Amino acid sequence: MLDLWITYGRAAYQNPDIDERYHYMYFDCADDDNDDDEYDNGGLVISLDGKIVGMFNISSRGSFIPSSILLSCVDLWKKYGRIPRPQLGMTFEAIKLLEPAHVDKIWCMCHIDDGLVVQEVLKGSPADKFGIERGDIVECFNGEPISNTVELENRLMNTCKGLSDNYNDLVEVHVSVVVFHTLKKQRRIGELTVSVSDLGEIIARGTHLL
Repeated sequence: MLDLWITYGRAAYQNPDIDERYHYMYFDCADDDNDDDEYDNGGLVISLDGKIVGMFNISSRGSFIPSSILLSCVDLWKKYGRIPRPQLGMTFEAIKLLEPAHVDKIWCMCHIDDGLVVQEVLKGSPADKFGIERGDIVECFNGEPISNTVELENRLMNTCKGLSDNYNDLVEVHVSVVVFHTLKKQRRIGELTVSVSDLGEIIARGTHLL
């Protein structure tokens, strides 16, 4: 016999922890006494108008994978038999999801209130060679403003959808970025030629720190 239950709450964007994927969203339970183990791995997240908006995964913070990511994964799997993704060699935090004092500081220093703050850069990566450093802000990706890491993951996956039908041909892709270098107070537009892989992206801890 199956045990079924419904948990009510609010879906929200958050900056992921160091060991969490960038395509997660999070479930803020309306009941403050809700235990973490009540988030059912594989359970559906359904909006109040009855639409499926995601699927829970194992997490201590009630994270779930939004349906936009799941559908992209299905499309890529049907096409390639795997899920390719451009490897940027960077980790990020969304400005809008930082503490208010941090957001105000960025605004006062850079007059920027949206985008992704670079947390780490993989040494020797295209981003590193372009001169991107910890604390810089990625404002646009492939010509469009970027606000959070879920948006970024959707665009990275979409980058691979319109390419060759043969996965073996997906060695590298070109992505454009608008970067604000916070130390130099300089905005640059550049194109990064990045590798494509179906493996998870791993950034070694402590690389390219100021």
